Amino acid sequence: MKKFELSHPVVLTAFIFVGFLLNLSVIPLFDVDEGAFSEATREMLNSGVWSATYLDGQPRYDKPILTYWVQAVFVSIFGLNEFGLRMHSVISAALWALACFLFCKEFINRNTAVAVLVIFASTLWITVIGRAATADALLNLFIALSFFDIYRYSQHQQNIHCYRAWLWMSLGMLTKGPVAVAIPAISSLIWLLSLGHFRVWLKAVLNPVGWLIFLSVLTPWLYMVWLEQGSDFFYGFLVEHNLKRFTATKEGHGGSWYYYLLVLPMIILPYSGLILNPIRRCARLWQNPLNRLLIIWFSVVFMLVSISQTQLPHYVLYGVTPLLILFAKYRNLISRQHWQWLFPLAFCAIQFILLFVAPDLAQQQNNLYQQQMLTIATQVFNTNYLIASVILLLLVSVLYFIPISLWKRLSTAALLQTLFCYTFLIPALAEIQQAPIKQAALQSKDIAQPFVAYKIHMPSFSVYRQDITHRREVKPGDYVYTRADRVSSLQEMFGRQNVRVFYQHGGIVLAEILHDKQQRALVNVEN
Repeated sequence: MKKFELSHPVVLTAFIFVGFLLNLSVIPLFDVDEGAFSEATREMLNSGVWSATYLDGQPRYDKPILTYWVQAVFVSIFGLNEFGLRMHSVISAALWALACFLFCKEFINRNTAVAVLVIFASTLWITVIGRAATADALLNLFIALSFFDIYRYSQHQQNIHCYRAWLWMSLGMLTKGPVAVAIPAISSLIWLLSLGHFRVWLKAVLNPVGWLIFLSVLTPWLYMVWLEQGSDFFYGFLVEHNLKRFTATKEGHGGSWYYYLLVLPMIILPYSGLILNPIRRCARLWQNPLNRLLIIWFSVVFMLVSISQTQLPHYVLYGVTPLLILFAKYRNLISRQHWQWLFPLAFCAIQFILLFVAPDLAQQQNNLYQQQMLTIATQVFNTNYLIASVILLLLVSVLYFIPISLWKRLSTAALLQTLFCYTFLIPALAEIQQAPIKQAALQSKDIAQPFVAYKIHMPSFSVYRQDITHRREVKPGDYVYTRADRVSSLQEMFGRQNVRVFYQHGGIVLAEILHDKQQRALVNVEN
């Protein structure tokens, strides 16, 4: 049985492969985020402008530059495809996992280091961002590295650890902005104050070499982006996409103070049941300095994202790394309750719910776009999906009765969940939402004319078409990329007979806006 131990290299490889590489190049890019990052990087490579980003020809102020640079490197190596566009996140996730492994091996023990690898590679939302063409895996890598070197500095008082923490925060700032500095700075201040070591924190914060590193990393790009986009970038990024995201609801992503209480269990499936034991043992865990840092790290993130007026599920991931380390460290102590098996079963239950509601989803929608998109649900949530869901449920149920520790059973169930997720669930969701866009883009490549986006923002169309989709007023003679529920508006503006739809699938529409002369000529040909 030794070869089946979780620490066996083959088993660890299986966890990592399934979590971050399985079907990586098969699943289409998801809009909006993957499409936006990928198209901005494509335009960067095409234009040769490396100092600033543009999306469909318009300045993009959402994020700093580092993710686009790293993504561009991998696209240059592997090509403009899903594999190349996502590989920067796969590598970032691998380095993030390695950093957790090395830290746990150094300060806890090797068995915990192995356990954190297993949990990391099979936690639902970590695998999602670890294979997504976005900035989140890279940002979480730098946040984790910052905390790890902050702890090392507190233990050894060696300047190299202080300098490295400054470097990671600087690179995090270059990846996604102030959040990469705010979380480690606030958390470490609270932690060191609680230990009576405020001077250690102050010494690190006032370190002139640290500031030199910070400015050396950021200043060259800040100067270049100012030359390219002027002060508009700084207002757009700092005010619109940072300050206002915290103080106001952006893009309809509002929430409430309890939002992450509901989201967190979904984020860390199937390990959600492990979180209650550390909460109950918090007073005891608090006595250990490392545990205290991990608790503060998670708590600061949870509080900040909970009071933010813009809330998205992946925001809480900035504080999930310390949870995973605590889960790994106390795995045998906190995974003893049989009710914790309800969470792997809950994932199975979700699949049967999807199968049950799929036939009626389209009919329940009032929006034409959603109706047409969800008609695909009955095609993907089919007999094969049902069989796979039944097999998953049987395996998870049988696994519960195998006479090994609950921790090992839970980890094995997590591997099965991840395997199902990237073999069936995510491909099904992509087929519903994204496949029609990719098909439309590939079909439109044969048309040597620019396209105009009309009341739609799904930029993966531009990625697959490998051309900018203009965002301007539609005029006669234009080719239009839009949604099914927007066609009636075009027909009102130009006349029903002048809107020639030549692609419509899954709620996605490609149409040509005809001139009156073109319409008369078309009628004559048909007659």
